Amino acid sequence: MARVSDPLIAITGLGLVCPLGNDVPTALARASRGERAIRAYTSPWVDATHPRLHQRVGGTVVDFDAARWLEPRFAERQEPAVLYALAAAAEALTQAGLADAGDRDRIGCVVGAGLAGAELWHRALHTAYGADRPDGIARMAAIAITGTAATGLLAIRHQLRGPSIGLANACASGTSAIVVGADQIRLGRADAMLVGGCESSMRSLLAYASFVDAGMNPTTEPVGACTPFAAGRKGFVLAEGAGMLVLERLDAARARGAEVLAVLAGSALANDAYHVISPDPTGAAWARVIRAALADAGVDASQVDAVSAHATATPQGDVAETRAIHAVLGARAPRVPVSATKSMHGHAFGAAGAIETALAVAAMRAGLVLPTIDLATADPDCDLDYVPHRARRHPVRVLVKHGFGAGGVSSALVLRHGDDVDAPLRARPAPTHDQFAF
Repeated sequence: MARVSDPLIAITGLGLVCPLGNDVPTALARASRGERAIRAYTSPWVDATHPRLHQRVGGTVVDFDAARWLEPRFAERQEPAVLYALAAAAEALTQAGLADAGDRDRIGCVVGAGLAGAELWHRALHTAYGADRPDGIARMAAIAITGTAATGLLAIRHQLRGPSIGLANACASGTSAIVVGADQIRLGRADAMLVGGCESSMRSLLAYASFVDAGMNPTTEPVGACTPFAAGRKGFVLAEGAGMLVLERLDAARARGAEVLAVLAGSALANDAYHVISPDPTGAAWARVIRAALADAGVDASQVDAVSAHATATPQGDVAETRAIHAVLGARAPRVPVSATKSMHGHAFGAAGAIETALAVAAMRAGLVLPTIDLATADPDCDLDYVPHRARRHPVRVLVKHGFGAGGVSSALVLRHGDDVDAPLRARPAPTHDQFAF
């Protein structure tokens, strides 16, 4: 099958700030061990004994030093998510060798966020109405809550003068930013793009309370708080963080001697046009976007080695996703490993897809498929190989990553291993099941 789009897009840099760790090596090591990074959490905005805010856990970022990225007087004016993006971007650009190299007129950025500025909004409203001090609102607050706050600071910090887009596409924001960034390169508008997602909306009472009512697991216990595909699962757990990737033309990356971590071989965006929150229970709409990404990549479903799932641990969503994977992979679906890393780090909303993509690429480089933890007993309707409890050694040449979100948005990426992207693809044998703990 011929590719729809050229050129091939290389991934040459990864950066992470997330509950599992504040850099890629740390996050990968902890994810490989199946460590839980969902923790007890209390909001500074609400009494911990409030009877209606039942959930007291979240995927929080810890030990993050904002002063490394902005002076304190500037840092306190920014959404925490923006600071996470600055840190993750610095790691990704450094790994790519583009921290201070390349034609800056030809390097741009796309950053997704589901609820950009939610925490700053809450602070401003509290100042204006709770404290009756509208004059106490910072003069740059209106700028700091926009969807371009992250891209603006990233562009200034790294002099990225190419295409710049702040993107909001619900839970698919991170993966959608990767798709849109790759398209800028394919269209010839940029040579390289810094792409990803950032989120810290769980720190906002407005967002937190809304999600408590909309499907979060009403728990106060971190253990087993987020259990994708498990029988009796009760919903998602909010998280925060940022994931950033550097994309560039494959030929350009090779010409300058950059390490090609993976190749974004294909991608797709769609909408299921079904319901604002609930997915199409048949999974047909999600299967359609995955098939579109495979077609864009020129990859047959028989060549897929692993799947990085969206897997929010909602009763309807996990079943629909399982059905979509069955529809795409057919008879071999039960033999293809499917990872749900939200079980470890929670649901970072707009940043989720970018964090999970960075983890998946890092794991692919390490010859691993990451685990789904706390999966004691699977839902009978969720009958795939979810890699329970521990990482698995398994060579992955082709990986599918998909993400879905409120409003019916859906996205899918097809990633190929950077070391053998030129090799012809063939259908893979069933994986072995030698799981391990580091």
